[in-house]
Amino acid sequence: MITKRKGTKLVAVLAGVSLIAAACGDDDDPDDTTVEDTTATTAGGGGTTTPMTGTTTPMTGTTTPMTGTTTPTSGTTGSTGSTTPTSGTTTDTTTEMTGTTVEGAEGGTITYGEAQEFSDYNNNTVNGNSVKNGLILNRVLPDAFNFTAPDGSLEMDEELLDSAEITNEDPQVVQFVVNAEAAWSDGEPIDCDDWQLAWLSSSGKWIQQDDAGAPVTDPDTGLELPVFDTAGTTGYDQIETMECSEDGKTIDVTWGSPYGDWAGLFTNLVPAHIVEQEAGVDDIATLLDFENAPYEQVKAAGDFWTTGWVLEPGTLKPEIMPSGDAFTIDSWEAGQAVTLVPNEAYWGTPPSLDSVVVRVIADDAQSQALQNEEIQTMDPQPTPDLLTQLEGFENVTVETGSAFTFEHFDFNFRNEALAQLEVRQAFAKCLPRQQMVDQLIVPTNPEAEVLNSRWFEDFEPDYQDNSGGEYQDVDIEGAQALLEEAGVETPLQLRIGWLNDPAAPNQRRADEVALTTASCAEAGFEIIDAGSPTFFDVELPEGDFDIAMFAWSGSSLKSGTSSTYQTNGGNNQGNYSSEDVDALIEELNAELDPARINELANEIDTILWEDLATIPVFTFPSLTATSNTAVGIEPNPAQNGLTWNIEQWQVAAE
Repeated sequence: MITKRKGTKLVAVLAGVSLIAAACGDDDDPDDTTVEDTTATTAGGGGTTTPMTGTTTPMTGTTTPMTGTTTPTSGTTGSTGSTTPTSGTTTDTTTEMTGTTVEGAEGGTITYGEAQEFSDYNNNTVNGNSVKNGLILNRVLPDAFNFTAPDGSLEMDEELLDSAEITNEDPQVVQFVVNAEAAWSDGEPIDCDDWQLAWLSSSGKWIQQDDAGAPVTDPDTGLELPVFDTAGTTGYDQIETMECSEDGKTIDVTWGSPYGDWAGLFTNLVPAHIVEQEAGVDDIATLLDFENAPYEQVKAAGDFWTTGWVLEPGTLKPEIMPSGDAFTIDSWEAGQAVTLVPNEAYWGTPPSLDSVVVRVIADDAQSQALQNEEIQTMDPQPTPDLLTQLEGFENVTVETGSAFTFEHFDFNFRNEALAQLEVRQAFAKCLPRQQMVDQLIVPTNPEAEVLNSRWFEDFEPDYQDNSGGEYQDVDIEGAQALLEEAGVETPLQLRIGWLNDPAAPNQRRADEVALTTASCAEAGFEIIDAGSPTFFDVELPEGDFDIAMFAWSGSSLKSGTSSTYQTNGGNNQGNYSSEDVDALIEELNAELDPARINELANEIDTILWEDLATIPVFTFPSLTATSNTAVGIEPNPAQNGLTWNIEQWQVAAE
C-alpha cells in the first residue's frame, strides 16, 4: 500500500504499502499519507497521499508481515502487535449508534463533509496519491485488501477475491483468485490484466529514453526519470514473474526476495483495458518484457496512466472511468460535491444507500453544516473549540482518538543552503515543536507529546525516541552558531510550502508557520510563507519549496514508509539520499520477522535523525462527529479514511 498525502488525513507512496500525503487539517497527509493535509497516501489500500492538510496517504505503524496463508473466509491478514489507535473517547452517544446496521433501513442519502476536492481517478501517481482522491475512490476502484476499523488492520475484499494465499515460501509465491463475476462496470472482467498493469506501472523498471535510446535524467538531481510516474515502487520492484490462468482469474505472483507486506499491494487498481484502448496497446502483458518491449508503446501507456485520468474541477470522463467496486461516480459539481451512487453492474452485495454525497466544505464550516443537517458526518482537523462545540450538539456522536498520521517539516536538498547539515540543524534548533504541541494539540489531546520518530506513531508499542534529545527544546544560540559555522549569509530566506487554500482555511497550519517565523527569525532565518492552494498538485511534486509542511497518512505497515526516504522514492519529494538508509530499507522490505522489522525501522530512523532528512512534529489526533440519522459509519485510523465502508452506511430507521 502506498502512504498518502493528506489534505485531510495521513498519506506516502511506495509501490507497495505507502504513505499518503495529507493536508491535515485532517491531514492535509500522499498516504498515502498518502500527505493528508492531507497527508500523502501510499499506494495500496487507500494509499492516498493526503498531503494532510498536510497528510497521504502512508502506512506507518507496526505490522505483522504477511506470512503463511490468508484465510479466505475472513480475509484478515492482520498487522499483529498493533494497537487500537482509535480507542479514545466517544461522547454524546445516541440511541442509534454508529457502526451498527438497521433492519429495513434501505435507500436514502448520507452527506459527508470534506475540505479537499477530488482531482484524479488514478490514486497511484505521484500527483494523484492523496487522501482527497482516496476518499472518493475507496469503493470505486477495486482493492485486494483494505484497511479496516477500528485498528486499521488489513482485510481481504471477499467480494473481489475468493482467496489470496502464499503457495510457496522460497521463492515467495502468492496466488490471488479473483471472483469469477468480478467485472468493471463497462463489462470487461477484472482479472490478471489489471494485476499486470499494477506491476508494470509501479515496478520502476521502465525509464524514459531520449531519441538515441539513452536514459533521460532530471537536470536538477541527475536521477533517471520513470515512464510511469508512480507514487511508490516498494514491493512491486521485487516481483519477478506473474502468471495468469487461461481465464485470467487466477494470478500467481512470484517475488525475487521475500516481501512480508504483500497484502498491501494491488490496491486502487485501475482498468488495464482502458490503458490499452487509450494508448493503442494490444496487450499490457507484452510491456512486461522489460528488455524487449517497444519503447513507443511503453511510453504511450505510461503517459496515459500518469496524466490521462487527471481531471479538471467538475469534469468527469465516464467513458474511461468505469467502476470496479460497489459505487460509481455519478456527478461532480466543481467546488461543491461529488455524488457516488451504487454500481448497477456490481456483482457483490449492493450498498444500502441510494447515494453518498462528498460535499466540499471547509473544516471551520462543517460543524454548522452538521447541526443544520446539511451533512451527516465529518472528520475535520480537531481543535479544542471545535470539540467543545460538537460535544454540545444533541443527537450527535463524537469520537476522538489517534490516527496513523503525523505532521512533519521536510527539507529540499536541492536548496544549496539546506544541502548543508549545519543549516538543517540550525532550523531544527529554532523550530518550536514543543510550543506547537502545547498550544495546538494538547488542548485536544492532553497526553500529546512531541513526536520523535518517522516510522512509528507515539501510540505504537515499538515507538522510541531516536533523536537523542538534541532538538527537543528551542536553542537560538545553538542555531546561530551553526549558521555561522555554515558560512551562509543571514538572514537566510527559506520558503515554507504548505496547503493554504482560502476556500478551506487551516488555522492550525497558519499558526505553525507563524510560530516558526517568530522563533527562527531570532536565529537568523527569514521565513517566507509560501502556502498555496495548489501545493499538493503543483509545488510539492515539482519540488518548488525550500521546506514543506504537511502530514503523512498511512497504516501499521512499515514498508509503506520506504519510498519517502529511499533514493528516488516516489514520495521522496525532498531528494534525500543515503546509501545506508537505502540498504536498510531494502532489508526491511524483505524481512518477515515483525520484531526484526521494528528494529530495522528504528535503525533507519536513527540515521534519518543524524542526517536530519526531515523533522517530525506530532501524531495527529482524530475526531469524527456523526448525526444519529446515520448508522454504519466507523472511524478508520489508517489511510483509507472515513469512506472505507460506505457500502455499509445506512440512514437510520425512524
